Amino acid sequence: MIRGIGMDDRGGQQRSASPPLRALSDPECWRLLRSHDLGRIALLIDDWPQVFPVNYAAEERSVVFRSAAGSKAKYGPGSRACFEIDGWDDRTGTGWSVMVQGLIRDITETTDKEAEELRRLPLHPAAPGVRDHLLALSASQVSGRRFGGPGIVRPMPF
Repeated sequence: MIRGIGMDDRGGQQRSASPPLRALSDPECWRLLRSHDLGRIALLIDDWPQVFPVNYAAEERSVVFRSAAGSKAKYGPGSRACFEIDGWDDRTGTGWSVMVQGLIRDITETTDKEAEELRRLPLHPAAPGVRDHLLALSASQVSGRRFGGPGIVRPMPF
């Protein structure tokens, strides 16, 4: 059976009401961001969107991540980007997602107070290799939503 679709008395399909989406407040979004450490950063590279998994830390309207000397370090600083995390709770049948949009800056060697504080955040990249560029996404917009509820099951792959 497909989620949200059941069978009527005559064997035909009928749509069941789906639980509504609920917008998350800014504090809820930042609480979720601070309680996780793996997300995805999306950048435009040569006019094409590319999405990269990153280990990160979040604090005070910024998402900070390390990068090797590659695409993120080359195209990220000075560009608009989008960061996203999500999760699912099998026990409650609920999911959530948080998105942060803003500008990326390289804080590897900058000397302003904010950069110095962000450099102190605990970052533990899982990917092998040297990641000596420290990049910060300064949030212009933050949004999130929660969805699902009792009776909803995690979607199965096709």
